[in-house]
Amino acid sequence: MIRLSKSTDYALMALSDLAFLPPGQTVSARQLAANHHLPPELAAKVLQRLKRSGIVKTRRGIHGGYRLARPAEEIGITEVIESVEGPLALVECLLDDPDCSLVPTCSVRTPLHRIHERLLEALSELTLAHVVADSGLSAPHGGLTLPVLQ
Repeated sequence: MIRLSKSTDYALMALSDLAFLPPGQTVSARQLAANHHLPPELAAKVLQRLKRSGIVKTRRGIHGGYRLARPAEEIGITEVIESVEGPLALVECLLDDPDCSLVPTCSVRTPLHRIHERLLEALSELTLAHVVADSGLSAPHGGLTLPVLQ
């Protein structure tokens, strides 16, 4: 089964909230966690990963917090997943694992590689704006143009 971790779920929830903020406004990790009944420590950890990846920015101080580093239309879902999960791969050998002793005799590596490429291609077409558009929530502030998934 291909499954993303809860950390990725939390990241997408937090980023969706941030997409609705008016320009220049920030929100604290604690507030983002409270909005979705998430463990505050885990929410803060996920937001720090997103910050290291350049997906969110922070502002220090009494009115500090997190905001998107760029428009939701420019934040790819693959980028979000990889910032939280690490490199995407269906199986270890697709990460060019030199220690796999089965590579010389593996009969499924090529088909799995094709599936992996198609999955990455599909994910590469999705942005945070798509997630927000599909959330069913009202339009965010800041003039975000929401794409429609076909």
